[in-house]
Amino acid sequence: MSKQLIAMHKSRKKPCVGDVFVLQPFSGTFYFGKVIQSDLQSDDSFIRGMFLVYIYDYSSTKKEIVTDFENSDFLIAPMIINTQPWLKGYFETIGNIPVTVQERNVEYGFWDVIKKHYVDIKGNVLDSPPKYHSIYGLGSYGIITKEVFKALGSDNALESES
Repeated sequence: MSKQLIAMHKSRKKPCVGDVFVLQPFSGTFYFGKVIQSDLQSDDSFIRGMFLVYIYDYSSTKKEIVTDFENSDFLIAPMIINTQPWLKGYFETIGNIPVTVQERNVEYGFWDVIKKHYVDIKGNVLDSPPKYHSIYGLGSYGIITKEVFKALGSDNALESES
């Protein structure tokens, strides 16, 4: 049986910078994410207009913003995504808080399989591998699901941190 995120509230509202969202890998366990950039500018048509999101390794039994989730490490590397996780209900926006300086200064990048180099969000080659990285391209909710379950390492419900 394949692992799936649990669908919650579907939304057609376009995500905004600072939107905090939850995803639910297990019944009653919510992990927090945040939209860091929206309407990405890129020469790559697959990236242009998309969203950079962080998903934190912070869980709760409640769908409400907690004050310290942003100080947690990432559950998965930053990803570029479209609105599908919200349209399908796998991400549910629960509020909006400004992107912090710490979040803006995260050392992340992407592996470009064509250039065979790490690149920044605009596709510019980086001098060295970044601390956090994923594949350069548009990530689907299927890839996010796969990466989340891989990071959690199990089908069993995890203990909540709050």
